[in-house]
Amino acid sequence: MYKLIVFAVLLEVCSAFPSFRGRIPNGFNVTNPCPSGGVWQAVGHFNSTAGGETNPFGDDFASTGYTWTESLCKTDSDLDGLTNGEELGDPQCTWRVGSNVALNDPKGHPGLCEPFSAPACKNQRDVCKDN
Repeated sequence: MYKLIVFAVLLEVCSAFPSFRGRIPNGFNVTNPCPSGGVWQAVGHFNSTAGGETNPFGDDFASTGYTWTESLCKTDSDLDGLTNGEELGDPQCTWRVGSNVALNDPKGHPGLCEPFSAPACKNQRDVCKDN
């Protein structure tokens, strides 16, 4: 019975990222700003693929009940000067789950202050060492 419970919990955790990524614009296309490149799969976390500790966008997303809202869209979670909507390609904050709104390409990562060399980002934790 214990193994079944552990398996169910792990299954839920592992399946959470795709469902959360589908709840934000361009959630499957957020670029990894680290030299390794690619796609940042766990958008709301400091680790690009495995989850774990949430980044500022992940905290803000959780506070909205994991819903893309106009308020979340207009927020600059990572304090890099771009709103979450601008970074995710929804600058007008019109995208909703299931909508056919045309999105721009993502401009950045909503939970990681970038470019990393910018003065606003100088005190940010080094996420690239693990990603």
